[in-house]
Amino acid sequence: MENINNIIDKKYKYTSLEYIDEEDIKDAKVIYQDETSILLYKELDETIQLFWAADSKEGFMTGLNSLEILVEEKKISGKKVHIKFIPEEFISFLEKKGFRVIAEFVDFWNRDIKVISIDEHDTSNIRRLKEDEYSIAGQVTRNCIGYSRGFTGEDDEWIKEWNESSNSFIFAAEMEGKIAGICCVNLYGFESDKGIVLWIREVAVDPEYQGKGIGRLLLTYAIKWGKQNGAKRSFLACDVENHRGINLYESLGYVRAEGRGEIRMEKLL
Repeated sequence: MENINNIIDKKYKYTSLEYIDEEDIKDAKVIYQDETSILLYKELDETIQLFWAADSKEGFMTGLNSLEILVEEKKISGKKVHIKFIPEEFISFLEKKGFRVIAEFVDFWNRDIKVISIDEHDTSNIRRLKEDEYSIAGQVTRNCIGYSRGFTGEDDEWIKEWNESSNSFIFAAEMEGKIAGICCVNLYGFESDKGIVLWIREVAVDPEYQGKGIGRLLLTYAIKWGKQNGAKRSFLACDVENHRGINLYESLGYVRAEGRGEIRMEKLL
């Protein structure tokens, strides 16, 4: 396989590679590649993750046909094939191949967070996550699997890496001496004329404590923290069928971007 950076940086009309890091595909293998398209896969315990790019629908289709040959040759069964960043015009083709839409993440923006009206609530139970709490926080996210389409939870290593990465933070809400929910945030856009962005990467509240306003508390805490640290704008993404989450975000001034979101599809082999 050619250099990973070259693959990621190459310009295609359609691509999922633009949105991934080198680390994501370092162990991926090429299924199909020509001048106009490429399809890579990473086989995990329960899933096969596909990474792809193509200049045409036909190129994408050719790559996917090569996947079917690979699956047959290796006699793979019982696993789910997972594809991200599917263009809308590819959906019907993939549905004919047995795939189904499992999530569609749409962007929500607040372009001026200083005008967000935030109710003053006691946030004394919200704090920065501690190093010895990474596994607890990871379990909180995994307890939320199934509560929103496309949400798969996070492993403990991801929690550690996020909390210890530059400009990334995890806030924890405590109730009854337990971590009831977490909010993962990041600051970026320091050189932008439009100002620093507060990215709300993830909010997860343990099902045991849902319905108590913890998600709103975590969000308002994160927004206030973002303002204090120079953020002018805020961004988050949410599945189109997560109506409860969308109502919360819109109540805090976030506005849905126009058009389709990031479509994910899956097929059981």
